[in-house]
Amino acid sequence: MFRTALLRSASAKLVANQAIKSQARYFSPSMNKVILMGNVGQDPKIIQFENGKKLATFSLATSRRYKDGEGNLVEQTEWHKVRFNNEKAELVERLIKKGALVTIDGSIRYDSFNKDGVEIHTTNILATNFEIKAFPKRVNPEEQAEGQSGEDA
Repeated sequence: MFRTALLRSASAKLVANQAIKSQARYFSPSMNKVILMGNVGQDPKIIQFENGKKLATFSLATSRRYKDGEGNLVEQTEWHKVRFNNEKAELVERLIKKGALVTIDGSIRYDSFNKDGVEIHTTNILATNFEIKAFPKRVNPEEQAEGQSGEDA
């Protein structure tokens, strides 16, 4: 009985190992996933193609704070190029404005193109979803006019 159980467990391990190796051919154990939260740098730019599809692009600032070797507080800001396609581009066009605090998720894309004989490399975030955490502060037109007058109150 013990020998039968041992053979069964050994053969079960062999079958399991073969199944894992078989699946490895079809499943790549890698991931390209990005989640960012930051402030939108400018209103999204919208491109509409001849086929009716849209592309929305904007820059997103993420910052981190740390103390340097001398104990000074340092803030470092990174700018990310974010792209949304099709239906999400339409939502971005309607909802996202400069200054909004948003969370996006998607994947990193590395592209290159040739411009005037020079190969240009770019890094973009191809985003699939977004969530607006805070809308930008709206300025009342009267307050804006007062602020631009240059007169002190």
